[in-house]
Amino acid sequence: MKQHFCRTASAVFFSFIISACAAEFAPQESSLGMNGEKFLALSKASVKARIDNPQKNQYLFFKFTENQKAHLSNVRYKNTGAGISVTISFKKEFKQDAADVPFVFGLLLDDDFSKGLNVQNIISSRGLITGNFKSCLSDSFRLLFSVAQNAPLPAGFFIYGTAPFSVTEAQITEAKIGWEHEAGRPPLFAFGPSGGSVQWNFSGADFRDARNLFPVQNLPARVMPKTEISVRAEEGAAPQKKVRLSVNGQNISIRLNRSSSTKTVQSAAFENGIEKIGLTENAELVDRLIMSANAPSLAQGQDAAVLFPLKTDLGLVMDWPQKNWRRADYELFEWELFPGVLFFDFSSYAVQNQFFTRLAYFAEKAGYKGTLVSDDFVKNKHGYNAHDYKAEDLAAFFSEAERQQFALNEYELLLKEILEANRIIIKGSGGFTAGDGAVISFSRESPRYLRHTFLAHESWHGIFFTTESFRNVCAACYTMFDPGSLEFIQTFWETQPGLGYDRNDEYLMQNEFMAYIMQQPVSSVRSYFLQVAGRGSVNRMQGESAQYIRDTQAQAFVDAAEVLNSYALDTWGLACGRVSLVSRD
Repeated sequence: MKQHFCRTASAVFFSFIISACAAEFAPQESSLGMNGEKFLALSKASVKARIDNPQKNQYLFFKFTENQKAHLSNVRYKNTGAGISVTISFKKEFKQDAADVPFVFGLLLDDDFSKGLNVQNIISSRGLITGNFKSCLSDSFRLLFSVAQNAPLPAGFFIYGTAPFSVTEAQITEAKIGWEHEAGRPPLFAFGPSGGSVQWNFSGADFRDARNLFPVQNLPARVMPKTEISVRAEEGAAPQKKVRLSVNGQNISIRLNRSSSTKTVQSAAFENGIEKIGLTENAELVDRLIMSANAPSLAQGQDAAVLFPLKTDLGLVMDWPQKNWRRADYELFEWELFPGVLFFDFSSYAVQNQFFTRLAYFAEKAGYKGTLVSDDFVKNKHGYNAHDYKAEDLAAFFSEAERQQFALNEYELLLKEILEANRIIIKGSGGFTAGDGAVISFSRESPRYLRHTFLAHESWHGIFFTTESFRNVCAACYTMFDPGSLEFIQTFWETQPGLGYDRNDEYLMQNEFMAYIMQQPVSSVRSYFLQVAGRGSVNRMQGESAQYIRDTQAQAFVDAAEVLNSYALDTWGLACGRVSLVSRD
């Protein structure tokens, strides 16, 4: 038997000549199978899917049935790629003097078979997954070979090994690249179509082969892939301990909270996608680093509408490359930490106004609540620089528009479609009812320093809308708040141009009270409210209450901030002025 190995920068290739006895074996049903059917075993050892004596035989050959090939083809079509996963088990106590004890996992194509069922004597060069049994840290592990959408469909697979081993499971999965070594399961090593070499140091992942599986830019029918990073909670870890990683050379941090969690890092969050990730600090806490396709539903729908959000941590939204948006006028995200909270980033105030100005007056503006203002009003009035709405207000707005047969603009109709698609509002016989979730937004037209504040301010509203326990904490803090300081902030909201909040709306008052305090770090709360109290327009409208804030040095706001900050930090790992667990350093 003769083998030849050669390595390239991104893959390992292997061509070989098999012995005549393997090529002439009469195929039988194997003990191994998948999708409810057994494979065809193409060598004697393949019948039991086991190599007992590698001095006599080192190969297992399996051929898919037509039903298995059809299933593989279907999975590949639905997921824009598929994977073939095998679980390999071996005895770690095997005796061998050789420094290397290699194994190889490769796919077989239709051209590799003669007379329909027998393997050709010569297998052409191709990408393979290779490794060394002596390097393995576990006596059982999984290998996943991804198959590209436009590649020939595999007809089977083979395993080569120079130590006793068995294949205990095989599956058809979605295409993946990366690794995982979570407790209770054999470690997984997933590769792209070019294959690669199994490494057990779990210090990072090379995703350059992903371009052969996933789009490198968002397309009308397909979007860029996602990478899931699972971080394990560490007992007794210091508060706000971080896992640090390098994405294409850019430093990223993931803060730990009280429980293990998975962070979804979208390739579109980076200018050129994700090519390499290196774990640079606390790598031992990362159990999973896997890239896979995003759902096809995330691509543009009819009329180029983007209806479904990209799951992400909000810490990556600020610097999300606009060239990677799925639409030129907005991008839509879902806050991973709070599912159902949708976040719009708009290209301009003009687009944001078309979505939300009429809704802003309907839901919040004193003197307009419950009314639908005209298109001319929307065109000439500015709602807010950033927005937030709970499901109940959204349902009420669209129900009233339907009741009046009011002609909404194209962006408001698109908003309704997005809300229905994500079940934030639910259509019924008498209009719309509230589902689960909320909507928040800001615009690229806002200066960067304001976008930071808006991101925090609106995001805290999103938590308030969707989390009862947080509303209860905010209500308690509001009820015990210093009356003089409360009078100041309520008058400010009621009288300042562009605000016009209804101070008789207790829910709104508690919500804004919390958000104005928590939109900046605790260390900046005093200076922010003193600055507000020092504004000329504020002193003209409410000079006495502004003086009260200066006299008390805004201490009541600082005290409230410390209470709310402590709760957020203990509950979610968030803090005043910071609504993210993932950040670009």
